[in-house]
Amino acid sequence: MESPLNAVGFSKSSNKYDTEDIIEGILNNPSKQMAIELTPEVIFAEYLQELAENTYLIVRVTVKKDNDSDKDPEITVYNCDAFVEAENNMQIEELSIERGDEYDEEDTDYYVIFEEKESSMEIIFILQNTVQYLEGVRQGKTIKEVNVVGIASEGTIILPIEKDEEEERVEKEEREKLRSILQKMKEGDEEARSLLEKEEKELDLLLKERLREEDFLTVMSGYFMPATVEDSVYAILGEILAIKERKNKITDEEMYVLTLDVNDLILEVVIHKDELIGMPSVGMRFMGTCWIQGQVIME
Repeated sequence: MESPLNAVGFSKSSNKYDTEDIIEGILNNPSKQMAIELTPEVIFAEYLQELAENTYLIVRVTVKKDNDSDKDPEITVYNCDAFVEAENNMQIEELSIERGDEYDEEDTDYYVIFEEKESSMEIIFILQNTVQYLEGVRQGKTIKEVNVVGIASEGTIILPIEKDEEEERVEKEEREKLRSILQKMKEGDEEARSLLEKEEKELDLLLKERLREEDFLTVMSGYFMPATVEDSVYAILGEILAIKERKNKITDEEMYVLTLDVNDLILEVVIHKDELIGMPSVGMRFMGTCWIQGQVIME
């Protein structure tokens, strides 16, 4: 799935901006470009065009050359994507990277699966800085952090859940308790596994009891869960911590950048202003569907 270009300022009303013309413009005059040789015959390149602060379009191409022929190289446009950099990196507990087709040397789809350290959430995203990653691997670098953003196709602003200090304290203690149990499980503690199963059953019963009398959005303060069979698309509900606005310098269309607290996961989400229902403000909650994209930071 390609991330929606709409989110970064290319709405359906912008018919005059033909995708082929945009791609040609980026290839002819990129803000940044990177390339790497995949095989002796194939070069993979990424061309970026800046749209706003930390916001780009990225065009990926492969160039195939026949070293035994005088024919011109074959250039194939792989895709044109929205590409957004988060202001802050995420700390990782565990991380692995898988190629879409591990038997195809020319495949450049890489999936990153990692556990975020603070929230203990497992997140899957499609790697965006592929050239930097492949270069880093060849240079023997290791992954230290990840930079992750949600690009929203739609969203709604909803009211927060009113909590007193005692309720917030109990909720925080419960999350810390669960993280501690998860850590012990990773260390091979079988007693922790049994304890986690018990905690999950108790929580499940509690939620079912509350849902008999309360609305779902009153019971759930936040969530982060896969929305489709494609694991990089998530349904998200989180509290708004900060709001920024950006304008696409090509189309003059505007977008919001919302910093969310999703059950202790701090995540930036980008959404076109026209696709957001309601007026965002700090303390309110954002609910929407996001394509999760990201980069790996290597040293």
